[in-house]
Amino acid sequence: MAWITDSLRNALAALNPFARGGVDPCLPGVFSHQLALAAYMSSGMLRKVISIPADDRVREWRDWQAEKEQIEALEQEERRLGLASKVRFAELLRGIGGGALILIAEGDHSQPLLPERIAKGGLVAINVVSRWQIQGEDWVQDLADPDYGKPRMWRISSGGTAQQRIHPSRVVCFRGDPIPDGAMVAQEEAFWGDSRLLRVFREVQRSDDTQAWFAALVKKAKLLRFGIPGLSGMDQDKIAARVAMIAQGESVLNATVYETATSTDGAGEKIDDYQVSWAGIPAVMDAFDQRIAAVSDIPFTRLTGRSPAGMNATGEHDMDNWNKVVVAGQKLETRPCLEQIDPFLIRSAGIDPAAVTWAFAPLDVPSEKETAETFKTTVDALVALNNTGAIPEEAFAKGVQNLIVEREYMPGLDQALADIPEDERYGIEPEPQADPEAVANMLASGAITQEQADGLVMDAAPRSLYVSRPVVNAAEIRAWAKAQGLPELQPDLHVTIVYSRTPMDWMRIDGEDWNQDRDGTIEIPPGGVRLVEPLGDRTAVLLFTSSRLSWRHEQIVRAGAEHGFDTYQPHISLLGTPVNLEGVEPYRGRIILGPEKFEEIRVSELSEAA
Repeated sequence: MAWITDSLRNALAALNPFARGGVDPCLPGVFSHQLALAAYMSSGMLRKVISIPADDRVREWRDWQAEKEQIEALEQEERRLGLASKVRFAELLRGIGGGALILIAEGDHSQPLLPERIAKGGLVAINVVSRWQIQGEDWVQDLADPDYGKPRMWRISSGGTAQQRIHPSRVVCFRGDPIPDGAMVAQEEAFWGDSRLLRVFREVQRSDDTQAWFAALVKKAKLLRFGIPGLSGMDQDKIAARVAMIAQGESVLNATVYETATSTDGAGEKIDDYQVSWAGIPAVMDAFDQRIAAVSDIPFTRLTGRSPAGMNATGEHDMDNWNKVVVAGQKLETRPCLEQIDPFLIRSAGIDPAAVTWAFAPLDVPSEKETAETFKTTVDALVALNNTGAIPEEAFAKGVQNLIVEREYMPGLDQALADIPEDERYGIEPEPQADPEAVANMLASGAITQEQADGLVMDAAPRSLYVSRPVVNAAEIRAWAKAQGLPELQPDLHVTIVYSRTPMDWMRIDGEDWNQDRDGTIEIPPGGVRLVEPLGDRTAVLLFTSSRLSWRHEQIVRAGAEHGFDTYQPHISLLGTPVNLEGVEPYRGRIILGPEKFEEIRVSELSEAA
């Protein structure tokens, strides 16, 4: 419990004309229950110093991390028990001298309360008592005992002379700061610790005295000073009558009537206002309040409710420091008390304690601009995290949706998502189903065989893809090659559209190339850019340009196909054997390409690529 200083020495010291005011010789004593409550109830500033930390620790309360239904059940249970307000009251009692929460459940209160025996709704009530309503007995003295310094049983007054025994497992104590070792106090006083009142009691007392003196000075400033000639020779009745007449004149006439001096006697009444110099008084009063703020560790702006003073002052630094103090109190004092309650509270809500966690809610509410900046930063971080591929898509989608819902970035999102099937909500792709119409178009154009079409209808699983168009007028190109002195060309002249080793769903590709003719062919007209050069593993290829082939290639790549080169270059592979291309003129005639041909890449080619 807190220490105060009081002694008859104070009264005797005040008689010393050479003593300095505010220096209190002291004899230590215990801050009793009555004195603690009297001090708290009599001073508005002292109330504020004690209540501000208690209020701010529970102001935003806490956020549960669990399924939506579980969170709703826990919050409903907290509301039923009035937990937040009762924790706030217990924190307030901690500042005055100590308090406790009593967990009420069915059964004998003198027996241990076990969490696993709490059924849904089994926690009947949580009640608050001050430390003076509850007394410990049979204190543990064994240093090897984990409960050293604690009582084995509590006894509480239940009205009148009746007392009830409460087992310690049902009592959650909100204690003050520890009293230094060696203090000559009783064990129970040492258990409850020091009152926060002592830290600020003297400073608040001085501030209150300053306010009282200032109020007296304001009252004194309204006094009038009467100077009456011959006052000493006048009897009491005349003095009373004269003063009453002057007061009546002020009341009735709203003027001061007095006898002025004459030229014969030169004596007259004199009335003066009491002169007070107000310069510097507000600064002196603020100095006392700032001392309270410093000792209580509460920012001056928070304590007095005033705006920050000075140029460019925002008060953010003060509030940041204060929030750190509150967070430290939540972590070191409030949370341990709540963790004693939670095993019972969670089970009383019908939930497994292992399935939920919680954290204190943020103390400050960001502005709209800060919220937008935080949201943008969060989204950028999530995009970067998703790009690493370290988290499976379904788990990542669930986490992102929970984050957006919990932080309320998009109000109503949780209800909107609840109406969507789970495979769509979390981006779970269903097994691809072949589009019969697309398969029929590919079959009609000759892009796939009947056997392949049957396989696609039955199974649309991702697979490698090789798309090409055969050269219909190959004889014309062979005649040109012979005229240029080139060796025999490879047997299957064709143009490759896509060569994708990465498996993909063929059904994502538009089955019909809208740039082709009705019979599925494409004719490249004579002329244009033509070159004969080596390319890749081919010693000679015929390079040409075609926007229609380039667009079809891009269309298939967008559907999910792989392309291992920076750009797509239409060409016809001519030779794979060494050849001298010096002096060879490129083929400039027409090129007729047959319908698209869709094939899987042969296993041998995939192995070679690997």
